[in-house]
Amino acid sequence: MRRSTGHDVLLRRVADMQGTTDGWATAGPGLDERATGALVKLGLARAAPPEQQAELSAQTGRPVAWAVQLTDDGWDALLYARVRAAPAAVRAPAPGLQQVGLRRSDLDALRRFVALRGQLRHGPAPGLEEAVQEARFSAASNRWVMYVSGEQMESMARAFFLERLGGSSAAANRFARVYGVTYTPAAPLLVSEAEGGEAGP
Repeated sequence: MRRSTGHDVLLRRVADMQGTTDGWATAGPGLDERATGALVKLGLARAAPPEQQAELSAQTGRPVAWAVQLTDDGWDALLYARVRAAPAAVRAPAPGLQQVGLRRSDLDALRRFVALRGQLRHGPAPGLEEAVQEARFSAASNRWVMYVSGEQMESMARAFFLERLGGSSAAANRFARVYGVTYTPAAPLLVSEAEGGEAGP
């Protein structure tokens, strides 16, 4: 984590000094050949070749023995870092929807469930796939926040029931404990009961 944060800081420094996509960053506060070596090694920046150093020296009127420039991967990594650092906006629930907070493992189980839409005999409730896609992480609660209807809550409970059959009951237990929703398979009817007659012995 510390190393990644350091890369983000260096990327910002190079970008600020570089100015434009075609610009070059030269030595400055917190920025030198040694500090940016990791960026160059990762392919996030490229070192200026000798001819570029000579051109920069002529432009600035002083010797430039070193300069770097962000690569396309460097610019994309910087953009990604800014998005990652920005707090996710958690919208207020729409009327009739309930806020649900899930652990990452629980959200992963739901993603597996909605990915099987069209193959399951009883697929996800309408709108559940969209609710899963719109889930946002809340740093305050350390949970992934979703807004769902009562029908979607029941469908989530079924997803966690299927997850339990696969070996992990944690999601189903948490969902039942926190939200009081548990999926219970319906008992099959005997043929004579389904037809309105009396069940056999």
